[in-house]
Amino acid sequence: MNSLDLFSTSQTNRRSKKSPQGKNDKHIYDACANNAPCFAYEITKKTYGVVQGCCNDWNCPRCGQQRAREEYGRIVEGARKIAETHQLYFLTITCRGREMTVEQAENGYIEWSNRLLTRLRTSFKRAGREWYYASVTERQKRQHPHSHYVTTYCPQDAIFIAKGKWKHYYTTGENFPANHNTLQSESLERACVGCGLGNQYDISRVESVEAGSRYMAKYLFKESIFSTVWPKNWRRVRYSQNWPKLDDKTGTAFILLSAADWFRLGNAALIIRTQNDGVKEIVRSNLYRADVIIQ
Repeated sequence: MNSLDLFSTSQTNRRSKKSPQGKNDKHIYDACANNAPCFAYEITKKTYGVVQGCCNDWNCPRCGQQRAREEYGRIVEGARKIAETHQLYFLTITCRGREMTVEQAENGYIEWSNRLLTRLRTSFKRAGREWYYASVTERQKRQHPHSHYVTTYCPQDAIFIAKGKWKHYYTTGENFPANHNTLQSESLERACVGCGLGNQYDISRVESVEAGSRYMAKYLFKESIFSTVWPKNWRRVRYSQNWPKLDDKTGTAFILLSAADWFRLGNAALIIRTQNDGVKEIVRSNLYRADVIIQ
C-alpha cells in the first residue's frame, strides 16, 4: 500500500455534537491520542493535503478504528486470493472457563493457542495440505479470551452436523444441538484440550468470501476490541506467515517531523487542505510565517 493508504485520509472514530433538538450540527473527528506525526501529499500543483498519521495503537480512539480497517482489508483480500484454489473454514477456539481466573487465562492463552496452531499446522502439512489462517482474538463476556479464524484447516475426521442436530463432545460425553451447519471432530477437540484450551470449539465451511468478510468484521469492529485492556504485546489480529499481504505501492507523501520538513511544505504549497480542525491547527502553528491558504 502507499503512504496515504497506510496513513489513511479517511475520517475515523467520528463523534458528533448535538443541538438542543438532538440533531447533528457538527461532526468532530478525533486526533491521534498518541500524537502521530502528520504527512503531506500533493493534490495538484501548488495544492497539498495534510493528514495525521496512524499510531497503530488499538486503544487510540482514532487510530484503533483505522488499524481495524487495514487489518480487515488484508483479511478480505487474502481470503479472496486463497479461496481461488483452497476451501476456507471458520474456526473458533476458546479458553478453559470456570476453574480458571482471568489472570490465569491471560497468562496462558498465547502459549496454549500457539501450541494448538503448531499441532494443527504439522498434521495438515503431513497430509500434504497448504496451511493458511487469519485470526481475531477477543474477550468473552466472562473476560476469558477466545479466537476466530478464517483458515484452510479442516480435520480429516470431520463429520457434518446439520443445524438443529446433535453435536457430540468426546471429552465430556455431552451433546448439544448445533445452532448452524457445523462440523464435528474428535481429533480437533482432543487437540484443543491437550494443548490447554477448552473443549468448546466450532468449525464450519466458508460458503463465500463475502460471508467470511462479514464474519471477521463482526469481531474486528466490536467496541470491546478497542476498549479492552490486554496484556503487553498481546496480538488481537494474527496471520500465518504465508497469508497474502496488501500490495505495496510507492507513494508521494512525505513526513512532517522537523522544521525543515515544514519549510519544504511551505515553499511547495500555495494551498493546503486538511482533514479536520485539529490538523488545521497543527498546520497553522508550524506554517505561521508561510504565505499559504489553509483550508
